[in-house]
Amino acid sequence: MVQQIADEIEISREHVRTFSGPAATLVQVTLAVACVAAALPALAQDARSQAREACEADYRRLCTGIMPGGGRIRKCLDEHADALSPRCKQIISAQSSK
Repeated sequence: MVQQIADEIEISREHVRTFSGPAATLVQVTLAVACVAAALPALAQDARSQAREACEADYRRLCTGIMPGGGRIRKCLDEHADALSPRCKQIISAQSSK
């Protein structure tokens, strides 16, 4: 993944290898942190999209009238955990374990 991103921003391994010792380590760590930081919003959005898709029917059935925001929908779904669809339970459980 790091190499793919490095390729996209036109940094080749040869350029990175011109550094040695602590400077090379600093460059590698900086690139790794930048890559992870760039990927986090997309991963979080994907998880929210999956949960929304999996739990939309449950939300409409069990949490009508609950305003989005502040974790209110998640709290409502948690309070009705026994009544959730299997797919919604699976997504909620996977997100809770992270």
